[in-house]
Formats: sequence, C-alpha cells, structure tokens
Amino acid sequence: MVITLRRAFKNITIIALVILYLPGLSPRTTFPFTKFSITKPKELEGALEPNHRLDGAERLLEGRVFCPECLIAHNNEIYTGLRGGNLARIKLDGSKDGQIAYFAKTGRLCDDIFQFSLCGLPLGLAFDSQGNNLIVADGFLRHMGSGSGHEHKSLLVSTQQELPGQTVNRPGKLVNGVARDIYWTDSTSDDLLYAVVANPSGRYNRANNVIDVLLDGLYLANGVALSPDEDFIVVAETAAMCLTKFYLKGPKAGQSEIFVDGLPGLPDNLTPDAEGIWVPLVISVDNRKSNLFAILAPNPLLRNCIARLLAMLIFPLRFLNSLYSNKVYPVVFRVFIKYIQMQSPRRTTVVRVNWNGKIVDSLHGFDSTASGISHVLELDGYLYLGSSLNNYLLRIKNPYEKNKTFGANWWW
Repeated sequence: MVITLRRAFKNITIIALVILYLPGLSPRTTFPFTKFSITKPKELEGALEPNHRLDGAERLLEGRVFCPECLIAHNNEIYTGLRGGNLARIKLDGSKDGQIAYFAKTGRLCDDIFQFSLCGLPLGLAFDSQGNNLIVADGFLRHMGSGSGHEHKSLLVSTQQELPGQTVNRPGKLVNGVARDIYWTDSTSDDLLYAVVANPSGRYNRANNVIDVLLDGLYLANGVALSPDEDFIVVAETAAMCLTKFYLKGPKAGQSEIFVDGLPGLPDNLTPDAEGIWVPLVISVDNRKSNLFAILAPNPLLRNCIARLLAMLIFPLRFLNSLYSNKVYPVVFRVFIKYIQMQSPRRTTVVRVNWNGKIVDSLHGFDSTASGISHVLELDGYLYLGSSLNNYLLRIKNPYEKNKTFGANWWW
C-alpha cells in the first residue's frame, strides 16, 4: 500500500512538473507569472456598518430584460444593453411593467462560451458629451461603436488595432470628457477564461483621434469615473478589490496611485456625480471566507499550473465544440460562476466613495432580493440597479434623495 502511494505521488509530481515547465505549452499570457498581493477587505464597521437598505428591492420587467449590465438616463428614460446585443430604451412611468423599445443590435444571442466573437453583450454605454450619439463598448464583440438609433453607426475602436503590442481584447466600461476624449477600459489582454489566474493585464485607455494606453497591468479593469474637474479618473480593478486613481492634469499628470483599497467585495461599474462615486460590489468578500483572487495572487507557480491545466482542458473542448455545438460547456461555465457566488458572504453591498478616496457610506442587503449588482443609476427619487446576471431591473427608494447627505465628513 505504501509503495502504491509513493508511486502515485511520484507520478503526480512528474505530471505537475511537465505541466509547469514544458516549453511552449499554452496559454501564453501577456505578462509572466509573478507574485503580487491584494489588500485584505476592510471590516464592516464605521461607514461600512451593515444595514438593510437594499432589502425588499423591487423587481422590474422580470423576464423581459436579460443581463442589463450598464444603465444610463437620457430624457427621463433608461438606456441599457442586453445579452444578445440588443440596445434598449426603457420608459417606466412609475410602474413595474414599462415600455421597452429596441433601437440597435451589436451581436446575436448565444450560449456558447467559445464563440464570444459572435455574441453580443454591451457592457458600457455613454452619450457623446457634444452630441446625441450613444457610444457602446461590447465585451463579446469586442468593439466600441457610436450611433443614434438606426440613423448612423460607426466603429471607433477595432480589434485589429494594437495599443501598443496587444490588440483590443475586451472593452468594458467607458466615460466621456468635455473635450470628447473617451476614457475606457480593456478588462484583460488575455483570454477571459485565464484572466483569474494570469497576472493583471487590463488596461485603461483614452481615444480621440489617437488611442493611448494610459495605464496597464490592471487586474480585471472595469468601471471608470471622471472627476468633476476632469483632472483625474478612477478605474475599478475588480479582481484586486480596489479603485485606482490616474492623474490627467497637474503636477502628478501621468501618475497613478491607489484611490481606495480593501473593498469588501469586487467592484464593477462606477457611477460618478458631483459629490462622489457609487461603487456596486458584484460579489461580496470578507475576512471570514477565503477569496479565490487573494489566495492565488501570491502563488505564481500555482496560477501557472492552473492556467496550463485549463489550456489542456479547453483546447479539446473548443475542437469538439467546433464539430458539434452543444450546451454542456456553457452549463459548466455557469456552474463555476455559481460556485464563486456560493463561496461569498450572503450579503449585497453598494459603497459610496467621495472624491478624496474615502468611503463615506454604504448600502447592504441580506434578504437576497438584490444580488449581483453591477451598476447604480439615480433617477426620479429611485436607485435603479443593473446586473450582468439577472433577468430584471432592481429598484429601491433613494435613501439620500431629500438631503443628499452621505454620512459625516463627506468632503474630508
């Protein structure tokens, strides 16, 4: 029995060494596997003290909107992008069942995780600051387009462009400046399936007539928020559970620093206003349950091994799927996402951060009526909550509508 165990251990060790050190084995990630760290999540105290402000959230348009990831308002209507590529204009009129008008499409509906280039999923929306064009970043089709309804469509950023050295991979969120600069994130330069274990390779970019990479090496770059004076921009690093600040003007122009770290969850879209930023945490994290990203970050050998194992599994699956498309692989992918959620605390959180990088207040929910929140939109006395996972919109009364006071010491 002992000899058998020794032989098994020896064989496993040999296989692991081959996986780790065999030259040329996929995947070839953007950056080499090196050690990095993630700040532990803050304790839920002070401005993060638990409350029940998200409990009892209203579900709107259930079964009629799928994955409304990003929400923006224009002329008292809500604009969003849906799974399958539909761009929708929603008029609620105070009811749960509003009117939905589809006015454009970026791709098609598909469950195949190996056909991202054909699927549509608009992740970021913004209106042109000097016109009436809607700018769209589509994470599956991987492009940014501009247009107003059916009248005009144009491609602003192509996947063929290099920025530099790497083509555009997965445009996520975007924001416009007064000077018509478009600030946007490329969530990862690597295949999305390897993004969790690879070294951070997300990018924050600026596009006008020329595209510049302003910041590289971000860990799943996501939401962006432009400061009121447009002197700096804030980028959400989802997997690092932090917000990063990049200076656009002043003596620190071109430099970056941590704006907020140790968030008690994974930040997604950022919604700025004159006083600060709404930061929804799409998955909650605390110090009592293990966090996959934080565990893997300081272990480059383990991450390299997992990435290579994934490559060895995915290559034959891609080949088989090209011969016979089926729904097994999407189900496996969704089970993985569900597993990540199950390992998270049963808590939904939205954080308020001021422009000095201080957490000043928070909204929490524990009854599961609000979950997977990716976006917060203030409109007509309500907070509308978008999600990349749900088939409905969420709505709660805006707890700050009357006095606009977000805790004490808002500015300091």
